[in-house]
Amino acid sequence: MNPAVRLAVLVGLVGCAGGGPAAVPDPAAETSGPWRREVAPFPVSDSLGHALDLPFLGGVNIPRPQLADFDGDGDDDLIVQEYGGRMMLLLREGDRPQGLPRFRFGTDFYHRIDVGEWSRFVDFDGDGDLDLFAEWPNSYIRTWRNMGTRTAARYVAVPDTLRDDAGRVIFADRQNIAQFVDLDCNGKVDLLIGRIQGTILHYEIVDPRAAAPAFRLITDRFQNLEIITGQGSKHGANTMALVDYDDDGDLDLFWGDFFEAGLLLFENTGSCRDPRLRQEPVRFPPDAPLLTSGYNAPAFADLDGDRKLDLVMGVLGGSYDPIKTTIANLHYLTRTAAGGWVHRTDQLLPMIELGSETMPSLVDLDRDGDLDLVVANKIEPFERATSRVYWFENVGSAKAPALRMRGPLPFRGRYHLAPAWGDLDGDGRLDVLMGSYGARVAWHRGDGPVRWTEADSALVTITRGSNTTPTLGDLDGDGDLDLLIGEASGALNYYRNDGTVSAPRFVLVSDTFDGIDVGRRSAPSLIDLDGDGDLDLLVGSDDQGLTLFRNRGSRTAAAFAVDSTFRVEVPVLVAPSGGDLDGDGRPELVVGTSAGGVLFFRAARR
Repeated sequence: MNPAVRLAVLVGLVGCAGGGPAAVPDPAAETSGPWRREVAPFPVSDSLGHALDLPFLGGVNIPRPQLADFDGDGDDDLIVQEYGGRMMLLLREGDRPQGLPRFRFGTDFYHRIDVGEWSRFVDFDGDGDLDLFAEWPNSYIRTWRNMGTRTAARYVAVPDTLRDDAGRVIFADRQNIAQFVDLDCNGKVDLLIGRIQGTILHYEIVDPRAAAPAFRLITDRFQNLEIITGQGSKHGANTMALVDYDDDGDLDLFWGDFFEAGLLLFENTGSCRDPRLRQEPVRFPPDAPLLTSGYNAPAFADLDGDRKLDLVMGVLGGSYDPIKTTIANLHYLTRTAAGGWVHRTDQLLPMIELGSETMPSLVDLDRDGDLDLVVANKIEPFERATSRVYWFENVGSAKAPALRMRGPLPFRGRYHLAPAWGDLDGDGRLDVLMGSYGARVAWHRGDGPVRWTEADSALVTITRGSNTTPTLGDLDGDGDLDLLIGEASGALNYYRNDGTVSAPRFVLVSDTFDGIDVGRRSAPSLIDLDGDGDLDLLVGSDDQGLTLFRNRGSRTAAAFAVDSTFRVEVPVLVAPSGGDLDGDGRPELVVGTSAGGVLFFRAARR
């Protein structure tokens, strides 16, 4: 593949920025405190110069899509669940130049409903708006009735878990995504739950208007199916959709499975009132099956307005090497006039997307007076033996940033690369301290703009642990850069620079610095967040989000204490960096995610 094209694929497809009135509450209101999340704060483009509509959406690795008209404007919007407990809403807003649908960010926590590991929207009570079922940890099912309207939803939770007509709890394994649909055209919603044995439970709602809806078991072997996967074993974790894909008036079954690389189609050869599914499935589309790493989650709707169903398929990643689908995992297929299917893209949402577990930095990499964005990933999907570090050059200015992907920097050979930037030898060139999966931190000496040579592969080796994540800053006011290193245990290692500005010598002061422990995988960043002239400490983690430690000391004697008022909503496994991108005297934050993207937060005015 041409390198320029390959880099364009990494960060998304062609897109143009768009606007329009919001039909949902401002997502900024969902982030408390003085930090506002922005998905498209300034122009960002791929290596070919194509604009990314949603650059700081944060990436997706295991997207569970749903399509429905959530704002009542007549076209279908997109719900994506990437993390447990929350749904992200993307509102349909016209088309991109090449005919692909464009989406605008609505919110990353739809109605602030905790939906566990899966959710399903369906009008189960027949009042014309969308109600909600979702997994309720662990493996229960909870119901939310929409007490508002289709254009202004108001969800009220039914107090109890979902039960059958005899009062027994209905369980759905949290990795088996249930389906709710009127299967037999009798006006009552059916519930289908895939089982690990390869069969499907079939329930039907008893009284849709009841305060707590109950379902009656119809059969524990729906259509007598016993699903065998591509690996010759019964199914594992599964997803499904029932939809009339061939316009013959009945519902066909689509099945995604952990042990199946394709999407299985069980065609309905009966009718809507008398469904009869073929026992032997075919991979979909039949003429050119789409094969992935497995566990494929389908959602159907007419997105292109041709009155034919289109398919959006999320790849959750099954037994066929999920690393290869950490980028190519949200597929879009449309129908042709002859009834065939065309694969349009495997990245429906154009954003910064680099695989998984990103480590961002804001740094003037090319020394031209403005801040660039540098992002490292865990494992390079295209080069499985290494992590890579990508440079997004600021082609705008210090006051009007505009980022363009310039490609991978010349660092490789280790996993979980984590760079920290600074001039360690006083030659005016930018050096790199590079953490990685192991216990070592390497020193790469700057040779000029965007050029480095490894000077020491183990400048520092931490006393215990792995996943070294360094950050540099002058903590004692002596004019040289000191070193903090995060690691797998969640503690911090402090190495004081007892050398000079031209010859660094890092000496361990403490491997449990200030008693700080943020859980698993600490990722520190030193930055003056409050503008008082000293360095504060912002630490990301695997399981506790972001924690801010304010410097209550001074520039010459740092002393850190937790700021309990700091609130920035982020997902799991995050790594922060900060800097003043737009020259307004206030810092911005960039945060790497487990999903391989970057989040952006802007400070409110003081």
